[in-house]
Amino acid sequence: MHVVGPVKRLPGGDLMAKSKKRSAKKKAARPKARSKPRAKRSTGPGPDAAEAVPVTGVVLFSCGVGYFERAGNVTGDAELTLNFKSEQINDILKSLVVLDLDGGRASAVTYASQDPTGRALRAFGLDLAGNPSLGSLLIQLRGVRVSIRAIEGPLEGTVLGVESRSATTEKGVAISREVLNLLTGTGMKSVFIDELRDVRILDDNLQDDLVKALAVIASSRDKQRRAVSISFTGKGKRRVRVAYILEAPVWKTSYRLVLGAEKPLLQGWAIVENTTDSDWKDVGLSLVSGRPIAFIMDLYTPLYLPRPVVQPELFAGLRPQAYEEGVEAEEYYDEDEDDAEMLAEEMMSAKSAAPMRRAKKMEAPSAAPMMSAGMGGMAMESMAPQATGSEVGELFSYAVDAPVSIGRQSSAMLPIIAGGVGGDKISIYNQSTHDKHPYNGFRLKNTTDLALLSGPVTIFDDGVYAGDATVPNLQPDEERLISYALDLACTVDVAPSSGPEELISGRIVHGTLITTHKYTSVTEYAVKNKKKSAKTVLIEHPTQPGWEIIEPKDCDEETPNLNRYEIVVKANAARKFTVKAESIESQSVSLTNVDSDFIGFYLKAKVISAEVKAALEAILALQKALNEISRHRATIEGQISELEEEQSRIRSNLDSVPSSSDLYARYLKKLGEKEDDIERLQVQLAELRDAEEMQRKGLNDYLGALEVE
Repeated sequence: MHVVGPVKRLPGGDLMAKSKKRSAKKKAARPKARSKPRAKRSTGPGPDAAEAVPVTGVVLFSCGVGYFERAGNVTGDAELTLNFKSEQINDILKSLVVLDLDGGRASAVTYASQDPTGRALRAFGLDLAGNPSLGSLLIQLRGVRVSIRAIEGPLEGTVLGVESRSATTEKGVAISREVLNLLTGTGMKSVFIDELRDVRILDDNLQDDLVKALAVIASSRDKQRRAVSISFTGKGKRRVRVAYILEAPVWKTSYRLVLGAEKPLLQGWAIVENTTDSDWKDVGLSLVSGRPIAFIMDLYTPLYLPRPVVQPELFAGLRPQAYEEGVEAEEYYDEDEDDAEMLAEEMMSAKSAAPMRRAKKMEAPSAAPMMSAGMGGMAMESMAPQATGSEVGELFSYAVDAPVSIGRQSSAMLPIIAGGVGGDKISIYNQSTHDKHPYNGFRLKNTTDLALLSGPVTIFDDGVYAGDATVPNLQPDEERLISYALDLACTVDVAPSSGPEELISGRIVHGTLITTHKYTSVTEYAVKNKKKSAKTVLIEHPTQPGWEIIEPKDCDEETPNLNRYEIVVKANAARKFTVKAESIESQSVSLTNVDSDFIGFYLKAKVISAEVKAALEAILALQKALNEISRHRATIEGQISELEEEQSRIRSNLDSVPSSSDLYARYLKKLGEKEDDIERLQVQLAELRDAEEMQRKGLNDYLGALEVE
């Protein structure tokens, strides 16, 4: 909440001055402090300020809040009351500004506190939270004198407690019944609670707490209305103003674009909704576009911080304490009192000056001349705008020139823009939108001095409805395409094709062959105009990462995802338009183990240099020698494997014949021969493996040092 002294203007500007032209004399000086006792507070304009201080100015923002200004008069000491919804109180506490002009001052703003119901109920002698039963309430009255009336008659005494007793019904069903135990003048009495007809608390304080607790519960149900009372102090009749920010519906815009005339005409309407409980009668209205930061903070609900529980050390043994060395007083620095007072005055001055600085920003320039034109047989004079645009910091404001009246819970459409705009009709083709027909479109340029908010636009062409579109946010002189209907008088056929892969270059770096390849893509657009007049077609061709469009060299407009090309197609004619793109890619292949066919392909390529070809031939020779040794080594390994299998067969036969037979001796001799052959081949295999390793090392060393282009 902000309560400031007398100033000339509220944040948001002197909106009341736009609808009521009047002047006020400035006070020569503030009234001197009173020496006599303050006079009795007058009622002022009445307890409800809705009529005494009506809404005179409204500023609606596109971020979901509204600035509301009230203005009126009070006499002497007065108190005004404004009613708000409970959910609006947080915004009131965060933004309320109160001004008492002509020498008065705003002394206080009061409102009903909203303590959490459960916490408020715990403050009373009886806890009514959680809908307690009669037995639970009587338990809380232990030690309190009560007067009761039961079936057997009246009884008075002190509550001892409540207990449960088992009982049996006439049908033999076991039940539990609560019993109230009382201490009376004649002794202890027990009464079944379900037989009580009347209970009266004889303690006046507890009886009063019970009534107040019930009032808290009743008030917690009324969450719709909350009263905020503003106290003013001063002498005589004075002007007062109250301003605040509340949640409000986002104001919206809709447009009408009229084509077919010499100059396209644009009319813009603001859709404004008054969802408050107050009528707006002859208020100054401003509509601000932009997204200022607006939030809700719960300032209405009291906040309680949990505090630690410290146990007293009454029973702890006392021990001698060792204390650290203290710091001399002169080692501390105390801020000079004069400096502190000066800082406080500067902060207060800054707070008082801030509303005036914001007020200057909200002042709108004088209204611009209205523009008029015709739409078919309709005169645009009847659609003249009622708003003047101006920049407000980083925002843009439409200040409605004439006073506006909108009843509570009602809405209105207000013309804010009417005049000519720049642009021309065009057909827009995008294959992803429609693969056969382009869209009827319009290249809209905001040639007004106003910022256009995003919204729907209805297009009329030659006085006939042509379609709907949407307009994005447009700053002055900004241009944007809109489309509103399918262009059936124009067809487009798209024929994509791919060119052959082309080798551009090749080089060898440390045993890796790096080649560069070029890929080509061609898209042909065949546009046919069936109309009796020439047509301008804007082709939107998608772009892809890694691809560069080489034909045509330039485009009419480029976006992050597509290029736009504008072509003119004659009446009843067809035209082809071709877009050619290419992509350059690099490929890397290790030359450690490649076949002769692979190397032979690059040896025949014309773009490969003689140095690279010579290196490839040397690699091919080294690779051929290595492969020859490897094949010979594999042959020897195969022969050894066959001999070992033959030995296994012979050993199996030896096991099946007698050792003294001639066949056994024959098998044994043959087994020895196979073993001699294996030993001979193993010697050759070892030599081949050494040769293969040396040949592979020579190839790797050559590749590792090779770098040619």
